[in-house]
Amino acid sequence: MSDPQPLQIDLLPGLDGDVCEELAVLAQRCIKGYSDDRPVSASLVRSRLANALTCAPPVLAVARDGRQVAGWCAVRRPEPGEVRARLWGPVVEPAARRAGLGRRLLQTVVEAAEWPLVTTDVPVDRDGATDFFTRPGWEVLDTITVLHGTPSAARPGAVTAADTTGLEAYVAAAARRFAGLESSLATSTLPRWRNDARFSAKTLLLDPPTGSLLLALVQRNATGSELLLAEVWAADTEVRGRLIAQAHTLAAERQVATVRAVTRQDPADFVTSGMRVTGRCRTFTLPGKH
Repeated sequence: MSDPQPLQIDLLPGLDGDVCEELAVLAQRCIKGYSDDRPVSASLVRSRLANALTCAPPVLAVARDGRQVAGWCAVRRPEPGEVRARLWGPVVEPAARRAGLGRRLLQTVVEAAEWPLVTTDVPVDRDGATDFFTRPGWEVLDTITVLHGTPSAARPGAVTAADTTGLEAYVAAAARRFAGLESSLATSTLPRWRNDARFSAKTLLLDPPTGSLLLALVQRNATGSELLLAEVWAADTEVRGRLIAQAHTLAAERQVATVRAVTRQDPADFVTSGMRVTGRCRTFTLPGKH
């Protein structure tokens, strides 16, 4: 009996709703039980893969087993002012693993992309993930801490951006001061955030006296819900702690199941606020990709 033929991989020209739903369903199945387990929806997939400012579609490779998606890998093109493109995946159906499909998907998008590449956060607890990237020459760029916390209504209330005037200037100033973004990318920060399907001004917390902010994103689907603390830009430890505490109150008001944070900085402020470290991730970059 002959070996089965390898699945065909196609580069898709765009993202429609049906494709985003298929990618989301497979992604949710593949991360279950790992430290990055979270609600994955079609709108989340679209907001992560398509460019917020230019609306350019990703470089997207999809493998199908009949009509079912067996794996996918994507590269989100750089936004204006960014240097690197962001790699998402490969995401491979558990039953289709150990047959080289992930490497074929990765090679397909790497060859099609024209920019330096950096991966999304890859959990260190995922079997074989580090070797998957380091063996073909990718290098570790950064280490990230993942934390989880419990919503709490017993914490202080928050100032949100819902009724704030001059919000574009406020966010741009914070982006320059706390995130070190150059001027054009700092100015485009709020428009990029607004193009994320999860964004709401009601979950953008501000500390006007110091110009600090915390960006929180509500994520829901059929399997769960969370408040993701995506950015914490603050003047000092005291302000960071206050914003993190306020986010837990916000999570209780929004009736989400958990609070999650992902940080490249010292996680002490999150831990002090009652959050617990649940995992570590790494990002990888591909040297020599031009």
